[in-house]
Amino acid sequence: MNIIKIYNYLMYFTDSCYNYLFNNKKKNFYYKIYIIKKGYINSKTKICFCKLKNNFFNKIIKFKKILIIVDMLSLCFLNNSLFHFKNKIIINSPNSCLNFFLENKILNKILYLLEYVINKRLRIHNGILKINNFNMEKKILCLFFLGNCADCNLSIKTFNKFVLKIMKKIKILKIIKLNE
Repeated sequence: MNIIKIYNYLMYFTDSCYNYLFNNKKKNFYYKIYIIKKGYINSKTKICFCKLKNNFFNKIIKFKKILIIVDMLSLCFLNNSLFHFKNKIIINSPNSCLNFFLENKILNKILYLLEYVINKRLRIHNGILKINNFNMEKKILCLFFLGNCADCNLSIKTFNKFVLKIMKKIKILKIIKLNE
């Protein structure tokens, strides 16, 4: 069993599925995982080939020797999905039809603020802020610094004065903390 972890969301791939994906990969194409009709009874989880489109809504994951693009708008719904191969790929996504729209909306707000507001400024100093863990039930967001900001003496001050000020715009978050 192979596990892909993105933040605190898990996707499981059996060995037979990984072998099938590895043996059938195409040059200059990537596998993309996404959900059609998220949150509805007739939702479907899809895996298909696509060209690399590196944008805010796609997360590129290196899974052993293959690259998989995960649609970030589908991430909450993909949690605990199982991918299995037996003559064809069988996908069991128990959360695909559940109502995770609030969680998905909040996660995308967090990602947007990190990418286009916070990290835009931190990149000037060759640093970046990433999500370590996001717990929607407890409304806790854990972040950590990378690059020059990880070793900087002013990173705590930056976090308290700049990052917290911006992240508190997402009113539903109760605890925003920094892991060192």
